[in-house]
Formats: sequence, structure tokens, C-alpha cells
Amino acid sequence: MPLIKNPDHPDQAICQNLRTKANYVPDMQSEHYMDVHHPYNCYFCLVTLDAVGPDDSPVSTEDCTSERRCYKPLVSSLPA
Repeated sequence: MPLIKNPDHPDQAICQNLRTKANYVPDMQSEHYMDVHHPYNCYFCLVTLDAVGPDDSPVSTEDCTSERRCYKPLVSSLPA
């Protein structure tokens, strides 16, 4: 299965615990809702339910990379 790419780090997948309110808007629900970085988006972590991750660092498409110990790559459910 393909990884859903991180718009700020195209060589990496987006973290599966990273969310925005767009996840819960029916018209925005697709495999590509985070393809583009929107600076006005408020990101939060599903583990902490806050703008700070379990490692006490901020969460965003820019910050949530494979260098963090809490990072888990999001895999697409669509066929390649």
C-alpha cells in the first residue's frame, strides 16, 4: 500500500496520529486531505489530543517526521 505523503517532507509519509479538523468535515474526507500544507490549519495529535505530541514537541506536518520516536507512517487504504 502507498504511503500518504507529507506535504512538508515529500520523502516521508504523514504521521498516522496527526489530525486537523478537516478530518471530520465530510467534504474533506479523502485519502488526500493533507496533500497541501495550509498554514492556518490547527493540527493535533490523536495520542495526546493536543497540539503537543507525546514527546512534548509541537505537532504539524513540518514537525511530525520519522525523527520523532512517536512517529507512525500513515498507509493509504486505496490500491496503488
